[in-house]
Parts: sequence; C-alpha cells; structure tokens
Amino acid sequence: MATYFLRPLRRALDAHGCEPSSVLALFGLADQPAARIPFETAAAIWASAAALAKPGIGLHAARMLVPGDYGALEFAARSSPTLRAALERNARYHRLLNDRSEVLVQGRCVRYVRPGMEASMPAPYVEFVLASWARMARDLAERSSLIERVFLPHGPPPDDTLHREVFGCEEVRFGRGEAELHFAEGALDAPLPRADGALASVLDRHAEALLEEIARGARWTSRALTHIERRLADGTPRLEDVAQDLGISPRMLRRRLEEENTTFARVVDDIRRRLALKMTADATLSLGEIAFFLGFSEPSAFHRAFRRWTGRTPRSEEPSPP
Repeated sequence: MATYFLRPLRRALDAHGCEPSSVLALFGLADQPAARIPFETAAAIWASAAALAKPGIGLHAARMLVPGDYGALEFAARSSPTLRAALERNARYHRLLNDRSEVLVQGRCVRYVRPGMEASMPAPYVEFVLASWARMARDLAERSSLIERVFLPHGPPPDDTLHREVFGCEEVRFGRGEAELHFAEGALDAPLPRADGALASVLDRHAEALLEEIARGARWTSRALTHIERRLADGTPRLEDVAQDLGISPRMLRRRLEEENTTFARVVDDIRRRLALKMTADATLSLGEIAFFLGFSEPSAFHRAFRRWTGRTPRSEEPSPP
C-alpha cells in the first residue's frame, strides 16, 4: 500500500492538537513523505490515530487533502472529461495507491471492494477513502450537491452530523457490508469544466509506467501470477507446482513472496478475485462456467468466496446484509 494518506493524516492529527510523530514515529515513518508499506502497517497507523485523536479522524483527514496528495492518479483524474471518466481512471490505476483492494464504477454507484484482510481495515481509513472521492468529485465538478447516499460497512457513530456534512448528503447508512457512494442522476456524466484530453492522455501514459515499475518491484509476485492463472482451470493451484514452473524450490518461492509483502495463498485469492469481478460482468458466462475457470470445486465454493470478497452474491445489485 502506498503512503499517500500520511500527509493529510498528519495535518488532521496536528489540527486536533495531536503530535503526528507520536503515531508515525512508531512505524519509522515520521520523516518519510512517500513509500509503500505492508497492509498491516497501514492498518496499525490508522488504529493508532483513531485511538489518539477525536472521532472522525478519517473524515477530517479527507478534508485536509490538498492538490498533489494523490500524485499522478489525481492529476489524471482532474483532466478527465466527466466524473465517470475520472472515477474510472481511479479504478484503472488504483494499484498505484493500494494493490489489495478494488474500485468498481457501476451505473451511479462507486464501490470500494475490500477483500480478505482489508475488510478489517479500521473504520477511519474506509471513511477517509470514500470522503476523499467525494471531495475530489466536488472539486472537479465545482458543485456541492452530487451524492445522494453513502453506504459504510461499520456501525454508526453516536452522531453522524460530521458524516452528512463531509459527504454532502443526508442519507448515510451504516452496517451495509460494502463501502459505496451513490451519485445523483446525471452527476457522473456531466462535462467537467477543467477537462483536458491531451493532458489526460499524457498522464495516462505516466500512470501506466508507474504501474509497470511497481510490477517490476514485485517481480516474483508477477511471475507467480502468470503461472497461477494458467493452472486455475485444473483446480486450486499448489505452491509446489508453481515453484516447479518457476524453476525454484517451494521454500524459496515462499520466501521471495514474503519479501514482497505477500503470500502464495494471497496471490491466488487476488487473481481469482480480479478475474471474478471481470467475468461476472459478462452476461454470456454462467456462474458455473466462471467457478470452473477459477478452479473452484463447485459453484457453492465460488459463491462463498465472492461473498467474502465483496459482501454480496455474484451479479447481485445490492450488498448483502451484514
């Protein structure tokens, strides 16, 4: 995960009268402006910040965003012709920020998919992510009334006034299982006043280059992914078989993946999730065919995995109740 959130979090902690280094120095990040850190470290940072600061630290951090905090991804979004195009760029290049989650733009809904361990990320971080999107949308559209309702996966606070104020809507629902923004009719497809197609094209190429750089940094993960995908239709891939494909011992493959802050099981789960999200959008494929292609022993196992990844069943419109 990229440390893009540290700058606004520092500002929010400082505004709350908290010394940011009292949180960040614990993780060796007090003077580190940008890096990639393990998911577990990011979760611990947000948990520590929530314990130290007043409630709503994630929402306050989103308010503290300034142009440039999101780097190349932000500037590519800002040059987009519509909010939909901006959010789709966010989805396409989301791995620049976080390679453990997914952004889906479906109709008027933008969904933050948090699979596996990321589903346990502290509530302030989830609120920071969605509030950041809402802030960016208002800035780009130069409008305040864009969002009709917000779904948040965690329980409600004693007072949701701050949530309604930050998101700019009266309907904020808690305990929904998913994290979603629902935009008003026509809001995503209205032209943006600062669109720049030529600049967007240049920034897209830059973002693609950054993604390639990240992939090179995770060399063994990328190589393992290729062989895992080839073996999926034969059932759940085994570490021993993929290690043989790569010409190294299982022990060495396990160690190399750990050095890249991942595990074999996580890599298998990640490629299944990414493929499942794409394949369930194809109406020509049955769920049984998708389950077979992804290496599940039976459709029910695929259904359970999909619910774990997304909080809903395949091809359902609404998230399942928590």
